[in-house]
Amino acid sequence: MKILRKSKWKFNTSAGAGVGYGSFNAESGMFVLDDTSGHSCQYLYTGFGPTFSREITSLLRLPKLALPKIIIKKDDLGGTGSTAGFDSVGALFLTETFTGNDLGDPKILEGGTVYLEGAAGYLFGGTGSLMMLGINRDLLLMGIVKPDFVGVAIRSAPALLVMAGDNGGLQSSAGFGFFIGGIKFKGLYSNDAP
Repeated sequence: MKILRKSKWKFNTSAGAGVGYGSFNAESGMFVLDDTSGHSCQYLYTGFGPTFSREITSLLRLPKLALPKIIIKKDDLGGTGSTAGFDSVGALFLTETFTGNDLGDPKILEGGTVYLEGAAGYLFGGTGSLMMLGINRDLLLMGIVKPDFVGVAIRSAPALLVMAGDNGGLQSSAGFGFFIGGIKFKGLYSNDAP
């Protein structure tokens, strides 16, 4: 899929939380985009999928510092999170599937999502995501059952969001994950919201 152009919609902020057990992760979060009229549009997302990571202390050959561990049947349970007050940046791009000049209706970005995410940190860290937005949900479900449809589903996405930000939590690793989930438009966002 080719990225045709950068949208005039501006990234505002994001927040989220994720929990991982072994090589599986589930997460939920939100991001806010400012439309061309200056309205802040809030979106919620959820995702789940496999992750691949290594301990930072072994990668950098540093002495291990003890972090609290929650071990369930020989696998670690961990998690990270961020609020809208954490630093984050991003940009929205329109794909060849989107034929208009720019987004008008914020609900165009609703639907399924497929995204890649990379993260690294020791208590505090950072996360970066490459997220396809507005994927046809039926095609995405068919892709889960029959992987040949995953490519067709991804090509149905009208937009791609790139975002990165700080996080904190029970983490001592660097890695990446592949997630499948959904996006929901939740209305206008107020910067004064708790």
